[in-house]
Amino acid sequence: MSDQISNTTVAQGAMQMFLEEYCAAGIQALLFDTDDEVMSLHIDMHELLEFNHELAMLLLESPSKFLPLFNIACLAAQRSLKQQTTVSDSICTVKEDAQVRVTHLPNHPTLQRTRIPGSEDVGRLLSISGTVIRTGLVKMMETHRVYSCTKCRGVFSVNAEVEQYNYIPKPVRCLVPGPDFCNSTAFVPADSAEDSQRCVDYQEIKIQEQVGRLTLGTIPRAIVVVLERDLVDKAKSGDSVTVTGV
Repeated sequence: MSDQISNTTVAQGAMQMFLEEYCAAGIQALLFDTDDEVMSLHIDMHELLEFNHELAMLLLESPSKFLPLFNIACLAAQRSLKQQTTVSDSICTVKEDAQVRVTHLPNHPTLQRTRIPGSEDVGRLLSISGTVIRTGLVKMMETHRVYSCTKCRGVFSVNAEVEQYNYIPKPVRCLVPGPDFCNSTAFVPADSAEDSQRCVDYQEIKIQEQVGRLTLGTIPRAIVVVLERDLVDKAKSGDSVTVTGV
């Protein structure tokens, strides 16, 4: 079963089943929101553990791989639910950019932290509790850039590297998925500006360890957290927050 669920196609199907069973109300809120105020779907990790323990563990161990699959599953679940409705498209619309956000990680010291994580925690899904000591301006970030191959006419995208301050590296060869790789080095940005790039809002905040939870004499440390999309402007200096992310 473990080998099957680790397969991306099988995992995505299981994710869609989970969303349709446990998050139907949230999916309806996405579909029927006409002001684009609801752009995220919250999933409870305890419910995911109850639904499929192996899938939940894979998400905890490899969030960078499986969170994007959850976003795809959310899109599929929206389309499936919309097909079951009879209302007009002006009232019920699929949110292509909806993001799945994980909440309520298990109460374990390896997952819920009061201390700032170290280098050994890079790439892991964690919850950090702290106090916001600084909020930055809301800025615009390019999430990816789309290219068209001049040889095979295929289209592929290159994602921004968050660790490199959202730098988008120039591709060195054609990255169009498929059994036949053309390996061309000649490609151009997509025809339309809308298709060639996608930008979202982002904001940097700094959170500090809460002094009341530290041992006497310990100097509190701080970390910069990047908020994206509908999370921007949700926190202000002095707020006590719990941040879940990678």
